[in-house]
Amino acid sequence: MPRSTITTPLTLGVLALGALTLTGCSALGDVAHDRVTSEAATRADLDAAPDWLPSDARDITSVAGTGGKASDTTPTTLVFTSTDGVTDDACSTAPRQSAPTMDVDDAPDVYGADSVLRCGPWSMTSKGDRWIAWTPNPGDGGS
Repeated sequence: MPRSTITTPLTLGVLALGALTLTGCSALGDVAHDRVTSEAATRADLDAAPDWLPSDARDITSVAGTGGKASDTTPTTLVFTSTDGVTDDACSTAPRQSAPTMDVDDAPDVYGADSVLRCGPWSMTSKGDRWIAWTPNPGDGGS
C-alpha cells in the first residue's frame, strides 16, 4: 500500500515538531517545500499510474508539488526501477530542454542527458534500470 506524506502551510509548526519527533527529516522536508512524497513497492500499488509506466516498475517514489491547481500543472517527479523500461508507442525522443522541479534522492542525473523520452506532458531518462520522469516538461515539446 502506498505511503504518503501530505503538507499544508497552516500546520507548519505542529507538523515540523511532530516530523522531527516521529518520522525524521523526510516529513519535515515535505512541510518546508510544499510537496507530497509517496512511495510504492510496485506499479499495482499506485493509485493512478501514468499509462507509460512499465508494468514491472518497482521501488517507486513520487514527489509532487502542492501549489498546482490542475494535475497537468502540478510539478511531479517519479523515480522508479524497471528492467523492461518505458516502451509506450506514444512516446518519442526529443532533445532535453527541461529538468524536474521536484528533487528525489537517488534519482539519475538528468543534466547528463542530451535527450529524453517524451510521453505527452512527461519527460524521462534513465541510468541502467533506474528511471526519472518529470512533468511539466517545457521545451521538450510537452507541457
